[in-house]
Amino acid sequence: MVAQSRQAVRQWALWTLTVPAFALVMLVDLFAIGYGIKAFADLPSLRGVDVVFALTVSALIAVEGARRVESRRRRGGPLHKDLAPAWMIAAAIVLHPALAILVAVLLRIWWRIRAGKCIPYRWAFSTAVHVLAVGAAHAVFISARGMTGDNSLGLVLSMAAAAIAYLATDTLLCGLAISLIVPGSGRRDTVGDKDDLCVDATAATLGCLLAAATLITPWFAFVAIPITLTAQRALLLGQLESEAQTDPKTSLGRVDWWRRRTEELVRASRTQREPMAVLLIDIDHFKQVNDKHGHLVGDEALRAVATILRSAIRTKDVIGRFGGEEFVIALPDTDLPDATVTADRLRSAVAASPLAAMCAGVLDDPDLDPDTFQLTVSIGVAVYPSDGQTVDDLLQRADRAMYAAKAAGRDRVRLAADCPPAVPAHLQRTLSVEPPANHLQHR
Repeated sequence: MVAQSRQAVRQWALWTLTVPAFALVMLVDLFAIGYGIKAFADLPSLRGVDVVFALTVSALIAVEGARRVESRRRRGGPLHKDLAPAWMIAAAIVLHPALAILVAVLLRIWWRIRAGKCIPYRWAFSTAVHVLAVGAAHAVFISARGMTGDNSLGLVLSMAAAAIAYLATDTLLCGLAISLIVPGSGRRDTVGDKDDLCVDATAATLGCLLAAATLITPWFAFVAIPITLTAQRALLLGQLESEAQTDPKTSLGRVDWWRRRTEELVRASRTQREPMAVLLIDIDHFKQVNDKHGHLVGDEALRAVATILRSAIRTKDVIGRFGGEEFVIALPDTDLPDATVTADRLRSAVAASPLAAMCAGVLDDPDLDPDTFQLTVSIGVAVYPSDGQTVDDLLQRADRAMYAAKAAGRDRVRLAADCPPAVPAHLQRTLSVEPPANHLQHR
C-alpha cells in the first residue's frame, strides 16, 4: 500500500517542483476547493440548471468541432490559449457561482477524458484556476452592476469588467505557475504574445455576447457554435504564418528568417553608422546528452537552452536556430564591449540553469540527476563593421571565434577580433542559407 502511494505521488510529478512552485500549486488548489464548497453551500436552489445544460453542451460541441484545428494550433511550450473560456465567462455572468463552477468543472473533466495522458497536478491546477477565475468574474460583475445601476449601458460595462477579471485571474495565476515550474520562461511563455492577446479578446467578446443571448433564452448558446468554429479557423491562419518562419523544435526563428531580419539590421546599422554584433552559440558535448539520455531528453534540453537564451536577451535582439545544437543572435546597436558582456551573460545563464528540473518537468524522467545533467555553451562574437560588412562575413568570423572557444576548453567566449581569418575576406567562400554540413554534426 505504501509503495502504491509513493508511485501515485511520483505519477503526479509533484517531486519535480521547487518549493515556491509547489506552494503556489497547493494554495491555488486549496483556495479553489474552499471557494467551491462555500459557493455550493450558499446555492439557494437549482434554478438555472437549464442554462448549465445549454452552456455545457454547446461548449462541448464547439470544442469537439474545433479539436483538429486546436491540435494544429497547439505549439510547443506550456501556454496555449483557445476560445473555451467564452462559455465559462458567460456562466460566471448569468449563473450563481456554484452553477458557473459546475460548468467549468464539467468542461475540464471532458477535456481530461479526451486528452488522454497528461500530468495530473497540472490538470488539477488548471481546473482550480478556472474555478477561481469564475469566482472573480462573478464578483466583479455583481459589484459593477451595483455601481452602474439597472440600465443597458451598465449591463454592458459590467459584463466587460467580468470578462476582464476572468482573463486577468487566469493569466496571472497561470503565468506565475509557468515562471516557477519552467525556469527561464520569458514573457511570451508566461503571458503570451499579441496573437494570444487577440485570442483572449475574442474569448472575452464572445463570452459577453453569449451571456447576453443566454439572458433571453438558454438555447441561444447553440447559436455561438458556428461563430466559434469560424473564429477558431481564423486563428489558425496566424499560426500557419508563424510556423512558416519558426523552428518547430525550439520555437525560435528559422535560419533563413533570421538571415532576412539580420540583413535588415545590417542595412540600418550602415545607414545610421551604428555597430551591430552577431553571436554564434554552440552547445558543448551535446552528442553525449543524446547518447546517455536519449534523443527525447536531448530535444527537451535543446528547447530548454533556447528558452534560456531567448529570455536573457532584449526584445529588439533577433535569435534563431542555426542548425543542430547551434543558435545565432543578432544584437543591434551593440559594440564590442557590450557584445562581450552579453555573450558572457548568456554563457553563465546556461551553465547555471537547472536543466534537469526543466526537462524532468516535461518528461517525468527520474534519471535526470541535477548534479550530472549540466550543459555549457561556447560562443563566438563578431561585430559590424570591424569584423565584416555583410551577414555572411559576420557569420564566418563568429564561427571561427566559436571554434576557438571550443579549442580553449569550451564554456568560453571568444572574439572574432582575436581570431583573424586565415585568408583575406574577399577570397573566403560565403555561407549558404542553410548551415554547412559540419554545423549539423554534434560537437
